[in-house]
Amino acid sequence: MALRTRTLSEAVSIAATLFSSVFLCCCGVSAPERLEVTGLGPSPRTLRADLGTGTYSQELANTSFILSDIPLERLEQGGDLNGYLLHVNLLWIPKAGKTAIDPESTNASLRLLIFSGTEIGIYGGGGFAWPRGEPGDTELGLDVVGSSLSLLASTKGFTDLLSPAQLTGRLTSRFDEVHSRRMRRTASQVVSNALRAVEWVGPGTDMLKRETDDGLFLAAQRRPHDGRSPEVSP
Repeated sequence: MALRTRTLSEAVSIAATLFSSVFLCCCGVSAPERLEVTGLGPSPRTLRADLGTGTYSQELANTSFILSDIPLERLEQGGDLNGYLLHVNLLWIPKAGKTAIDPESTNASLRLLIFSGTEIGIYGGGGFAWPRGEPGDTELGLDVVGSSLSLLASTKGFTDLLSPAQLTGRLTSRFDEVHSRRMRRTASQVVSNALRAVEWVGPGTDMLKRETDDGLFLAAQRRPHDGRSPEVSP
């Protein structure tokens, strides 16, 4: 059997693929199977949340993921809520040789809401995420491999046990733009009601303005606190 000599372009392509694989491995670009938020302060704590399969939508300049252990129907009811909601905006997709592939770079914006009765904490920051699949697929995964989070806003009785913190983990979402936008709009309404100030969970303030103008985003009254808190383990 004759041996086939590879062309220069084929050799370069193979070398680039091998380099990318070795680079990703050596740099530790991997994520734990479950979502973890780990405090980085002097008394570190870890929060682990099983958010299951969420939904995602494609926006003009990004891909928007939203996951929660609170069903949409329960979130829409408002009142006392206990659980978590995570929103991730994937701003750009890393490509070997063309973009940064480094857990310390930033290609995603993060918002983590912690609901504790009528108390709410909003954490935010940026991170590096690696997609599993292509935007538009029926199901799209995301590995958040590096990030930095801090408390951005909270109700008066919320206790911050995490800041500063790092969020890592593997997320899975199905393509459902209607559900994603309802979740974002409802979460935005809930936190705005609690804080008595507009807080938007989503791609940007331009969408907030459009939905406010359309009457989809309205003000409401804050409810009393029942004192319950989600579990945060030391």
